[in-house]
Amino acid sequence: MMIFNWYCHPDFREEIEGDLLERFNLYSLKYGYTKANRLFIKEVISLFRPSIVGNIYHLTNTGTMEITNQNKRLITILATDVAILLIPLIVMIFTNDVSWKIFDFLVAGVLLIGTALTLEFILRKIKTLRYRILLGILLFVLLFLIWVELAVGVFGTPFAGS
Repeated sequence: MMIFNWYCHPDFREEIEGDLLERFNLYSLKYGYTKANRLFIKEVISLFRPSIVGNIYHLTNTGTMEITNQNKRLITILATDVAILLIPLIVMIFTNDVSWKIFDFLVAGVLLIGTALTLEFILRKIKTLRYRILLGILLFVLLFLIWVELAVGVFGTPFAGS
């Protein structure tokens, strides 16, 4: 508890300390003292984050949203989707060879944004680089196959394009 009392902000200390001790008592009855002690230490360490640290001067501007690396990555992925959708729109201005309708843009947008959000989910939840790469490649192969099927009908499904 000394470490917890050292880093926890005084305004939050009493309530959090009470919750921690209550959980410790429950764990000690359920698992025994040794495991309860390990779980207690784990919970105290997991609470170590800037929102409850005693020195909160670096959090003076709490009204604004902090953009984390994950959020920057998501914004970049979604901006890339918008840029990809702008390509046929711009090409349609200069040539008549590309003629997308609103529905085409909607389907492409759903495919791209769905893929982007799935990729972001993979990157946030999967911790192993090997599985991230494998699932990312699988995701893009699936996107490519669906896109090609909708465009020219390689597999002859009812969703095939002209």
